[in-house]
Amino acid sequence: MIKTKYTVKSSKISKPHTFVMLSDFHNREKNLMPAIEIAKAENPEAVFVVGDLVDRHKKIHDLAIPFLLECVKIAPTYMSLGNHEIKYPVLSKEDLERTGAVILVNDFVDLDFSGDSIRVGGQLPYGEYDWINDFEKTDSFKICLSHHPETYKSVLIKKDIDLILSGHAHGGQIRMFNHGVLAPNQGLFPKYTHGFHDGKLIVGTGISNTGGIVPRWGNPKEVLVIKIEPENYVDN
Repeated sequence: MIKTKYTVKSSKISKPHTFVMLSDFHNREKNLMPAIEIAKAENPEAVFVVGDLVDRHKKIHDLAIPFLLECVKIAPTYMSLGNHEIKYPVLSKEDLERTGAVILVNDFVDLDFSGDSIRVGGQLPYGEYDWINDFEKTDSFKICLSHHPETYKSVLIKKDIDLILSGHAHGGQIRMFNHGVLAPNQGLFPKYTHGFHDGKLIVGTGISNTGGIVPRWGNPKEVLVIKIEPENYVDN
């Protein structure tokens, strides 16, 4: 498992902030503590969990709550749901919230990080974008947790959102020449499987594989470290 860092510059921010993004855990015990230890070492101000804690293929979910509990120990944790939570709804929003994590279901919260105002929202994987009309109405820096990266091109690219965090594509499963081969809802040689796009969309490869038969190749599991800094900030 690797750590990947991205830096986002913004005039809406007065001082640097560090956040960690985790996605696509899929109830894999062997990946739980390696991901948590990487995240903990960064001492983030918040942890963003971008869906798919459970695995609908294998019908397993017993580690989802322990995973969130570990995240909450690190920093305040904010989660959006993934397609696996929707299609295998064995854990309710209330079940997940008992961990202390904030579960965002087409909703948002306004947060203060050392005087900087950041609005964090969570988009459901399937449709229902009307809530974003209210989400956009702020001068704060806006982060949207949106599990499906393909909705960026179809919907979210047109919205007044500063940063969108996605998973789901698992890096394209097999990566050749730094490009994914296959992703759900994007087909062959998809565009949005990994990396930083247009200065607005960050897609993580996830910290586990699913129960499917396609293996990962040339495609490490990853924890994302996201630094948001003032436009003219220089790290000494």
